[in-house]
Amino acid sequence: MAGDPTNAALWTDADVYVGPLTAVNPATVDDPFPSEWDLVGLLDGDDGFTESRDEDVDDKYAWGGILVRTSRAHFKLTKSFTALEDNETTRSLLWPGSTDSQIIVPRPAQVKMAFEVREDDKIKRLITAQYAEVTVDGDVTENETDLATAKFIATIFPTSGKVLFIRQFTAGA
Repeated sequence: MAGDPTNAALWTDADVYVGPLTAVNPATVDDPFPSEWDLVGLLDGDDGFTESRDEDVDDKYAWGGILVRTSRAHFKLTKSFTALEDNETTRSLLWPGSTDSQIIVPRPAQVKMAFEVREDDKIKRLITAQYAEVTVDGDVTENETDLATAKFIATIFPTSGKVLFIRQFTAGA
């Protein structure tokens, strides 16, 4: 029902999970993520999750300037988040393929990802239906007055059926 304040959400907590392509999804929103999924850790709540869509849109006009059709191609969806922790999971996203002792030129790995937001008893999860490739979005800065952060952007790849995410949610989410 429209005009219902209980339909508005102020997500007070969130997590990002990363897993291998073989990771099993939780069966329902009430089930925890299996052990093969890793948490990114503390996230910047002010930055939140930013979802961006990009596609080529081309309007087709007839003589006289009448809009007849619109073609759409090359759809791309990205989701960004800012990690506040330096841990094994964030390092694997920041420097994929590197080891504890050697940093190599990064080439994003294909991973499964899940974005979860929570408010009281409301939960909403978006789990990649196929996979994502994660890269650094901007600069990584370390200094004496600010938290060291890494902003990541995940490019979401759809299935052949054009499914981007599996959505799990509780009532009202």
